[in-house]
Amino acid sequence: MRWLLLILTPLLLLASESPAAATSADEAWSRIETLRTGPGAPAEDAPEEIVRRARGHLLAQEKALADFLHRFPADPRRYEGELEFAAVTATLGASLSDRRRVERSLQRLAALERAEAAPSSIRADAAFQRITTTMQTVNLAAAARPGETAMARNTILESAQNFAARYPEDRRSARLLAEAATLFDDQPPRKRRVLEQAVLLARDEGTRQRLRDDLQRLELLGQPSDLTFATVQGGEFSLTELRGRVVVLIFWAGWSPPAVGWLAEFAQFAKRLAGPVTIATYSLDHKKSDIRTTLRALGLEAWPTGGEGGGWDEPLARKLGVNALPTVFVYDKEGRLRALNARQDYAAVLRTLLAETPDRR
Repeated sequence: MRWLLLILTPLLLLASESPAAATSADEAWSRIETLRTGPGAPAEDAPEEIVRRARGHLLAQEKALADFLHRFPADPRRYEGELEFAAVTATLGASLSDRRRVERSLQRLAALERAEAAPSSIRADAAFQRITTTMQTVNLAAAARPGETAMARNTILESAQNFAARYPEDRRSARLLAEAATLFDDQPPRKRRVLEQAVLLARDEGTRQRLRDDLQRLELLGQPSDLTFATVQGGEFSLTELRGRVVVLIFWAGWSPPAVGWLAEFAQFAKRLAGPVTIATYSLDHKKSDIRTTLRALGLEAWPTGGEGGGWDEPLARKLGVNALPTVFVYDKEGRLRALNARQDYAAVLRTLLAETPDRR
């Protein structure tokens, strides 16, 4: 994460140069509402600015919310502010791999969930957010203490199922189960059961489509593929021609800060990667010029990259059920899909697949 710290250092300095404190709760809350609109669009010729501005904006939000909660504890908007503060703090904590920051967010949410004076809708919101934030903790635990992961993901699934039981009509119940299912990519039968439970609770078409995508990807696991696509470099990517090599295929977009950040981090790992491995990517950017600009900014021009400008409607993305960025597919030496999204455990997955001997029968 060294690249992220280099980005954040000047932002921390900028965040300290905040505007003068608001003189009233209404003025302070108005600033919070203004910050909700986001940092604005970055310059088209500077895709790395997306990550820089997004992180800086989060820091400004965190500071504004902390100031409001400290100065106006009796304001009726404090519960809404607590929820938003916890969400922003957890997002920054996950970005920085700062477990203490995430855990402070979880403690605030648990207290809000227990607050009898809070409206029932706020307590439900706190419960939902606590579970989704805990999922971020699992990702941090996987990197720091792998032994914690199995216990934590079981706890998350149980919490999601409890939320669904308590709030069966809440449309977020299905979304929580869908998120919990992402933790069980290495246990396909269990993942399928969780997704099928979520299907029964889905109340809106967006969630139903996500679940269809998730089940579609699950069908591809373990299956051989003859995937091909034209590259922006002017060639053609063919999975069939890469038999005998492990292949990493990354779906991303320059307008997605998590995707750009992950690509930058993975690129550093890839420089040390040895063995028969090919890395390719597919962009959901709307302009091929934007794709090339991002690749050039990250030093990834050599990675074969596709993208036809269709965004989420790209035929390849629809065919493979891609509904989140980045999505990281890993194929073994026989062209079989072995990992549905190796964002966190790519080193272990690659180590395992590189050690395997292809079946020559």
